Amino acid sequence: MLIYNLLCIGIDMINIGICGLGTVGQSSLEHIVKFKDEIRSNVSANFRISHVADLDIESKNLNGLDVITTNNAMDLAKNPDISIIIELIGGTTVAYEVVSESIKNKKHVITANKALIAEHGDKIFKLAKEANIFFGFEASVAGAIPIIKALTHNMLNEKIFSIFGIINGTCNYILDQMTTKNLDFKTALAEAQSLGYAEADPSFDIGGNDAAHKISILASLVYKIPLPYKKTYIEGIESISPMDIKYSDELGYSIKHIGVTKEYNDLVECRVHPMLVPKDNIMSQVHNVMNAVLVSGERFGSSMFYGHGAGGDATASAVIANLVEAINFNQNIDRTNLKISESIGTQNKKIKEINDIENSFYIRIHAKDVTGVMAEITNILAKENINIEAVTQHEPNESGSLIPIVMITDSVLGSSINKAINKIKRLDNVKGEINSIRVLKLHG
Repeated sequence: MLIYNLLCIGIDMINIGICGLGTVGQSSLEHIVKFKDEIRSNVSANFRISHVADLDIESKNLNGLDVITTNNAMDLAKNPDISIIIELIGGTTVAYEVVSESIKNKKHVITANKALIAEHGDKIFKLAKEANIFFGFEASVAGAIPIIKALTHNMLNEKIFSIFGIINGTCNYILDQMTTKNLDFKTALAEAQSLGYAEADPSFDIGGNDAAHKISILASLVYKIPLPYKKTYIEGIESISPMDIKYSDELGYSIKHIGVTKEYNDLVECRVHPMLVPKDNIMSQVHNVMNAVLVSGERFGSSMFYGHGAGGDATASAVIANLVEAINFNQNIDRTNLKISESIGTQNKKIKEINDIENSFYIRIHAKDVTGVMAEITNILAKENINIEAVTQHEPNESGSLIPIVMITDSVLGSSINKAINKIKRLDNVKGEINSIRVLKLHG
């Protein structure tokens, strides 16, 4: 300890403030305290957690840590003694006020808040650039997977063709349980909630918004465009039934919720929705709450990143990685982080409409068991220039019930498949809703 204190003589102490002591905030605080020596070995200045803010700070267990506490995060944002703010409040209102005020006061900022970045990122990156500060957000996408570091450092000089990601653990867990345990959606969701994998109100996850925030961040990073969240196509998993799981399996596919961003001829795709993934594709082997991101580039080919995408410890790991960078940035050792803030929004590429994107489609139709119905359906598809790659016609579950007809089409515009489905719905012998799901084809 004496040697350590002597080494610290003459070295500035960097004060760190944590805003928000929820699951991630508590994990981050414990991580910094427990592994301070390991962190210290990677930075050139001494540091400490000096301030902590939480609305319910009186109920939080700080384990005897000598810190200044408050229930107002803005106190930290305005405090001149704090150099680094770690924002783990969540939401987009108070969090934006705290982050923007911190940046205006020349504080370096670290956040795990994907909603904040997706919805207010353009303004935040502009503020960070003007203030010449570090803004770290590794924890905002895919938890412990260092995908942002890889894209902004390791792959910085690569032309990225596409990113496909399983980036919401709740959706992946529910679909995985529906597949492996033959559960219906509501039962799988209830199980996810009982295990803490889904919120009491799970709409943000199962509706696709969480994944949309994340894929829009990745799209902005790799294609240098303004945050495209408001133009991102979003589809959740509520409509996936055990029937779709079963028929997809018979055809050699698993169903996953996928975020996609691609660039071609200055048009960028940014979308999240369920997809049929071939069972021989590595993405189909991502189970439970795990995340995976598949990146394809011009020179390196394809690289897959896999790991825990959520949870206190996983997210805290990414927060601490940013903390090391922020401290070194503060000491003028590595200031490459500024290039991120400087590059966001420098390209003004158009976001492609979902109906203008080509995909193969899975289509499930229920029809009466009468002669000629299959011919009527295929005739409509032919008129829309839609070819069928595979088709299965199942036996009715009971006498007189409808026959499920399942098809996989070739690659076709979304507008064409929608036109065909609307026409098929009007056939006298077709009943009920027609479900369509895109099919993942990485090549071609």
